[in-house]
Amino acid sequence: MGQQKRKVSRREFIRQVGAATTLAAGFPQWARLASAASGEALDGTGLSFRCAAGDVTPTEAVVWLRAEREGVVSVRYGKDPQLKEFVSTAPVKVTGDTDFTAKVLIDRLEPANTYFYRAAVEGKNPGPVARLTTGPRSNDAVDVRFAFSGDTRQTYRPFSIMDSIRAMKPDFFLHLGDTIYADLDGPARTLDQYWAKHRTNRSDQPLQNLFSETNLYVVWDDHEVENNYHRLSPLAPIGRKAFFDYWPVRQDAKDPDRIYRSVRWGKAVELFILDARQYRDREKATLLGQEQKRWFLEALGSSDAWFKFVATPMPFTSPDADKWGGFPDERNEVLGVIKKKKISGVVFLTADVHYAAVTRVAGSLGLREFIAGPIAAQMDTKVTGTAKRFEFFKGDVFNYGLVKVYAKATPPYAEIEILGPKNEPLYKTKIETA
Repeated sequence: MGQQKRKVSRREFIRQVGAATTLAAGFPQWARLASAASGEALDGTGLSFRCAAGDVTPTEAVVWLRAEREGVVSVRYGKDPQLKEFVSTAPVKVTGDTDFTAKVLIDRLEPANTYFYRAAVEGKNPGPVARLTTGPRSNDAVDVRFAFSGDTRQTYRPFSIMDSIRAMKPDFFLHLGDTIYADLDGPARTLDQYWAKHRTNRSDQPLQNLFSETNLYVVWDDHEVENNYHRLSPLAPIGRKAFFDYWPVRQDAKDPDRIYRSVRWGKAVELFILDARQYRDREKATLLGQEQKRWFLEALGSSDAWFKFVATPMPFTSPDADKWGGFPDERNEVLGVIKKKKISGVVFLTADVHYAAVTRVAGSLGLREFIAGPIAAQMDTKVTGTAKRFEFFKGDVFNYGLVKVYAKATPPYAEIEILGPKNEPLYKTKIETA
């Protein structure tokens, strides 16, 4: 299902130009200059794309970059927006083994601070400046604003909604999977083909602009490999390597295939980012796998964050056999632990199903799940939103979720919105701490 071209009236053209001008006016000058004609900004740098920073903590960040060819690169960073003064990381060699990408750790950062960074290829001009914000300390009551969504199919570029997300100036963006569609529009079967899918999406200008101005936390779903792939698929290791090569996701030295992790953002927020694909085993009736499930339930139960956002690549409330509905015992086990341990502030965030919705989690706990997306992909026209689990449903526009946590309020509370492609409000609710 592709996008259809349409003629734009003079009135509509003027309205769109005015809206774009309004969006641009909200960005700092360094960002407007860096994002204008980014292709020209990369000329002479030896870089293919603008950098991106992910898995940011109060003191560290992972910076992703891609060079045009084999060479030596470093990352310069500091608090000066123009980086006239900076610290430089040790040089790193990029090779064809990772498609000339690199992930460079920058450390010894100060919590709750804005840093600017750029990649520098040896013998070339330094690349355009990007920005990241370090997280606050775990005991600091700091307001938080973040966006979430998923599903970016390459034939639906440009990913224009990312300009709207960027206009909201989130502290970070949570991409909930289907970052590429490897199985569609020319299925990928080799590592070179998987890399090419990632390169195609990374070339998108709104995506590069957003990624260079905020932090990223990313998880995969099935289309990074193929639709509803089996964990033993021979394509799974290929798709996973390409995913790690193209996203600023920190890899565990003891378990380099691990994608699930948690993120603490001050006193108010902890994210639990789940991998719902590579450990599932129907014979053992598990979606998470035993090790991830044990980690998740222990971490969730021990968290003292006021809001605990469970980021799952597919809906927790869906009855579909490929979603959590295909693993009812494990879903009930999760809810049982939340109830037994009296865990407060649990909120489920997801994407995957190509419609926006808010659903009620079955049971007496009063929990809800917020479903966003797609960023840019075909809409699901089969689901109507009439099932009892739906509190809200919107199935005809690209969308994303925006979470604002007011940690300094009495009592602290969260506002969760679902916004359309031009930031038009579709849904909004308020959740207070217990």
